[in-house]
Amino acid sequence: MTEDVTSEGEEPPSTFDLDVEAIIEEVNGRDAELVALQLPEGLKRRAHYLATRIEKATGAVVIVSADPCYGACDLLDDQLEPLGVDMVVHIGHTLLGDAPPRLPTVFVEAPSRLDVRPAVEAAVPLLPPEGTIGLLTTTQHRHAIKDAEAVLEEAGFRTAIGEGGRRLAFPGQVLGCDLSAARSVADSVDAFLLVGGGRFHAVGVALAFQRTVVVADVEMGTAHRVDEERDRILRLRSAAIGRAKDARTFGILVESRPGQQRWALARSLRTMLQESGHQPILLLMKDVGPDRLFSLGMDAYVNTACPRIAVDDQSAYPVPVLTPQEVRILLGKETWGDYRLDEIG
Repeated sequence: MTEDVTSEGEEPPSTFDLDVEAIIEEVNGRDAELVALQLPEGLKRRAHYLATRIEKATGAVVIVSADPCYGACDLLDDQLEPLGVDMVVHIGHTLLGDAPPRLPTVFVEAPSRLDVRPAVEAAVPLLPPEGTIGLLTTTQHRHAIKDAEAVLEEAGFRTAIGEGGRRLAFPGQVLGCDLSAARSVADSVDAFLLVGGGRFHAVGVALAFQRTVVVADVEMGTAHRVDEERDRILRLRSAAIGRAKDARTFGILVESRPGQQRWALARSLRTMLQESGHQPILLLMKDVGPDRLFSLGMDAYVNTACPRIAVDDQSAYPVPVLTPQEVRILLGKETWGDYRLDEIG
């Protein structure tokens, strides 16, 4: 038996709460006969328990998606509709308001059981004294944002929690592709505190708003600033633009997932590159990776899919993979001084 996969009827140990009874009630209420279950990697060890429990309580058949789940943008309508799935239970993320699913889908949050206060207390010495702090968090810690706010106010800080755009489900939420909640308060804060961890989210905020950004890592109970990481990424992104200066052929990556697809942007980038004397083609792709790009043999690529692709694994790609803004910098249409991370929201 693999660790964390327990015997029948036992729930595996976890630091996340799941309201299984609410899921069962939803399935019964919809008279669903075939239910798809989609979980993020950190919760897949609970798949066997959840599927078994739902089937016993409802009489439905459950099929679990074993593929990676990257977020609420990663919907499986195209794969599940031909199977006759009646409903999808998507765990650990919130609905993207601008990318709703076609199939009936219930989004079930998985709040963390961990106390956020030790990590927030560790962050206090790293923040500007008596400043105004913009509070940001992820879905797993949304329920504890008031606890974080209380710790900061007790330490003499003022706080601000921003409202975001259509992709966001609650105030203060931050996604790797949407920083709009941070943007709404950026002009009125001295620093940001991200409760929950997540290098990519924090670095994106630091690059976008030129503010101190501190991560309160709830799992570790520690805190750290992201200045060095921000500067490292800036150096790498500058180098990627420099390496692309001699590129003639460009592959413009278009994501097949609707929640990550920016077709109009891809078309406009194609026109821009053509007018500058380059040779771009459009590439429809799911699950972009170094091996797949290597086999296509382009001089450089432009990513219009998930913004993390160009940044998280940049050292693994054989040739430059640029963001849309980096293309505009490459072509002289924007300056490096205006650099920011790509967003979908």
